[in-house]
Amino acid sequence: MKTIALGSIFAVLALMVFAQSAFADHATVEVSVVAGSSSPGCEATDEGCFDPIEVTTDVGSKVVWSNDDTAAHTVTSGTIEDSESVGAVFDSSLFMAGKTFSYTFEEAGEFPYFCVVHPWMSGTVIVQEHGDEPDGEHENGAEEGHAMAMTSDGAWTISVHSGVPTADEELELEVGFDDAEGNSDHTNYQITATQDGVEVLSEEGHAHPGELGTHTTAALTSDSPVDVQVTILGFGLPTDDPETWTGPKGETVSVTVVPEFGTIAMMVLAVAIVSIVAVTARSKVIPKL
Repeated sequence: MKTIALGSIFAVLALMVFAQSAFADHATVEVSVVAGSSSPGCEATDEGCFDPIEVTTDVGSKVVWSNDDTAAHTVTSGTIEDSESVGAVFDSSLFMAGKTFSYTFEEAGEFPYFCVVHPWMSGTVIVQEHGDEPDGEHENGAEEGHAMAMTSDGAWTISVHSGVPTADEELELEVGFDDAEGNSDHTNYQITATQDGVEVLSEEGHAHPGELGTHTTAALTSDSPVDVQVTILGFGLPTDDPETWTGPKGETVSVTVVPEFGTIAMMVLAVAIVSIVAVTARSKVIPKL
């Protein structure tokens, strides 16, 4: 019996360790090799020749580049000005239109890259230690919230990220859409957020492949959880006729964003351990301390 009680404690400890990793952000980030980038000019646009031109992810996460152009390209780490850096971290070699190249980043740092064939094409991957936040995000030091839900057919996962609801402050919400393989598409959607039954956000959004749609609520009236509803309007470019959009059009999922496993959750789990010890002590399963 003593073994069973101690086993329960170790099980909770294992859950604490698992919880720290179960909610990791940025598991897969997608980057598009922009159509037409084989001709100079894309580097002068806001999107760049790789879209997005800069991505931020965590150590252990994967970046997938999709060649959406009609020409072959490379994704090669380094810069053309520093010959020793070229290909030192990763190099896709030539990959054709419609193909992908992926690389998993195992260490933190800033990794510039370019196309060897078309050197005006360049981008950057910023890799941070898990738990770090990019400069300027969550300035109030609040823990990040994370909630996920799936469409009824299980084909798509909708994730919502946020800070912790705080009275008299706006709340930033980030929405992402991924299929079972971690791929995403141009997604048109409606997002609504309520707190204590009061609507604090209602607007349409568009998420590019590999990016999160960002929204900001009105100032909140309390620290209560915020309920979020996301309705998929369809997959496709926002400039296209909505009738041509695909996907589970009109499907709505609801989530409540709660703090990610962190200090508070660890305290709760610690209380659970103490409770196990107390209950088993009273039942004489293990000796009282």
